[in-house]
Amino acid sequence: MSGDDIFHVARKMIYWMIAGVVIAVVVLAFTFMIGGYRNKLTQIPPELRAELIALRFTNNVECFAVHDKNTGAVMTNTIDLSRFNQEIMDKCYRTGEEQGLKTFNFRLWLKQEGKEVITNNYFHKDDFTLTKEVLVKKEGLGKGKFVPDQLVVYVQEKI
Repeated sequence: MSGDDIFHVARKMIYWMIAGVVIAVVVLAFTFMIGGYRNKLTQIPPELRAELIALRFTNNVECFAVHDKNTGAVMTNTIDLSRFNQEIMDKCYRTGEEQGLKTFNFRLWLKQEGKEVITNNYFHKDDFTLTKEVLVKKEGLGKGKFVPDQLVVYVQEKI
């Protein structure tokens, strides 16, 4: 082997080492790009997540929905005004002290009634608002009597 052959082999080794590093960086960058794109495509918007969580307030008997004791049926999109208070809200939706600042918190306001309840970690920082047409059952109206109202749900996403 002559002196020129040794330099030729050394040049090839250096070239392939640099080419290997560049190829590895390109493959990793492409992989991270595809992963980020996939995450963007499958991300659920916060408005939809909050809407699905807020459905419990008007469709769950443990929250504010009207429950017919005779048939056992729960009337969806209804609010029992006698149960629309802070005590029921605390039982219905309560976030822990540590995770409560990282999840959704709500302020519910019945427009015509002017009544409002809030979740335990709500700090009056509204990120967006959801509105829902509901039927409100009031005491003294008689059996099966409901009044239409609008439930405004103020959503605080994170603090």
